[in-house]
Amino acid sequence: MAEDIPSLVDSIKGLRLAHGTTVLPCADSDRASSHQIILVDALRALIQSAEATNTHAREVLPLAKASPTLSSQDIAQLSSLRTRANALASITKTFSDACERFFVASITSLAVQETLARKMLSHFDDKVKSIARDVLNSAGDDTNVLREILEMCYSQSLHTSGTLHSDNYFIPLGEASLEWPYDPDFESEQYYEHEDRAADDGYAAAFRLRCERKSESERKQREEWIRFWVSALGNCPDGPTLFYPAAGQCRLADVPRYLFRAFDDASLGRSNKNVVASMESISTESLGSKRDLLSRPRERATRMLHKHLTNSCFGGEDTDNLMSWSSSLLFVLQYAIWRRRHFNSDPSDVKICMVDTRKFPHGQFARDKSLLREYSKAPKLDEEIKGFFDFRLGKPDYDNGEYISQGILHHTGRSSVVSLAQLTGAGLHDLYPEFANLEAMKLWTNRVKELRSIWSSEHTTTQSEIRIASEIGRVCFHGGNVPEGALLLLSFKNRKLRATTTTTAEVQDHRTELDELGPTEVQRYVKIARTMKLKAQGDSGALGWLASNDTSLLEMVFECT
Repeated sequence: MAEDIPSLVDSIKGLRLAHGTTVLPCADSDRASSHQIILVDALRALIQSAEATNTHAREVLPLAKASPTLSSQDIAQLSSLRTRANALASITKTFSDACERFFVASITSLAVQETLARKMLSHFDDKVKSIARDVLNSAGDDTNVLREILEMCYSQSLHTSGTLHSDNYFIPLGEASLEWPYDPDFESEQYYEHEDRAADDGYAAAFRLRCERKSESERKQREEWIRFWVSALGNCPDGPTLFYPAAGQCRLADVPRYLFRAFDDASLGRSNKNVVASMESISTESLGSKRDLLSRPRERATRMLHKHLTNSCFGGEDTDNLMSWSSSLLFVLQYAIWRRRHFNSDPSDVKICMVDTRKFPHGQFARDKSLLREYSKAPKLDEEIKGFFDFRLGKPDYDNGEYISQGILHHTGRSSVVSLAQLTGAGLHDLYPEFANLEAMKLWTNRVKELRSIWSSEHTTTQSEIRIASEIGRVCFHGGNVPEGALLLLSFKNRKLRATTTTTAEVQDHRTELDELGPTEVQRYVKIARTMKLKAQGDSGALGWLASNDTSLLEMVFECT
């Protein structure tokens, strides 16, 4: 595919549009080997040509409409411009197809020749190309296209309904093997021989063993397919480091839709409006940030997890590849308030990042308790680490819904970042005056426990509270659904619900799953959200709030005064 690029570049050179000629930089001997550089240069020139065409077309069309008659020279020039515009359109289509092939070829090159992954990529070639086309068509100027293509492919390989799921390879393969070398329309002699011998215990045991081996081999092959995409993402520039449990290892808990993280300039690692990066990932001396915690030597991984979870907020090691998040906005808010007071920071410098986890690949985040359970079983666990792990697993009062990410996490387009100043300006202290308590600003985890206790008794909700919460959701959490943002805030308190909003038995059946999500306010939010979704499915005319920005629907959820 790469050899197509120079010929396409040549086809663009010399294409005259309006007053200029497309000029591309010449590839010298050193750069000629880099098709990526040639591709970038060519695309840049193509964009400039297209923009020039659009500009001049906008200038010419009004003039042509305003002129009752055109001179022969004007007609010739207009026709010439149209011809060149059509030529550009044709080249653009050809180049677009070449770009798709380029990215598919880049992905294919990641799989070693003659491996299962290479065979499956060949089988799914059209599907991968279609995914690449969809991503390219929707990509913005700053999009890491290869990463997004790989993330989409990974997602499609995970889910049984996905176009790249291994069933779509192995099932047709199995059906084809049934037809060879025997005619499927009648039973073969070998079939009847098998039936006769099946009564023999030794034969039956051997046959069962062969079936088990075949099943185990296919399971490993399916894992290999998933592992290929995990590895491809890890090796992609700016790609994520995912938690990928090997077979029988570490069952990862489900991740709630929203996770939160507070940060400022003094925070460990690097956190800003674009990335959240671990200490190890930004260390010039470490090359291990792309290595998944679950694939590291067990003792080393256990110590890394312990050190990360016991680190103070003021110091960390360059070998720490983990970054913390929380499902509890209440917990993160109080942490941000505490940091602001402790460092005497300007409220505009203390930020909260909210990510929509649905927009990240599976394995981007792992529940701390999932990892603690896994590594609490590590051999030769010293008493200090064992005691800490047992404490974290056995004290629900101190469970603040912590989740972990690894390496560098790029969250642009999948997040919303807001400052304490913006939250206050939008009415946070009006909604919850408790956050303005100066003495309480000196506290963090104990203050969170205190607030949960204060807000555990049932409260009624005022229309003013709904209005303020909606305004905060609109101003500060612009990346998400406004009513959901408001519901996140209103769920800090145990609020009285309308009779029609009483949680259903179906939601209550998820008790264990809800416990995994952590704090009571998070469980409260998820329960109400699920109930509303169930009601919306049964009542198309009301409470379709999950897909709506109509905050008045919240008044149908809470009993208001």
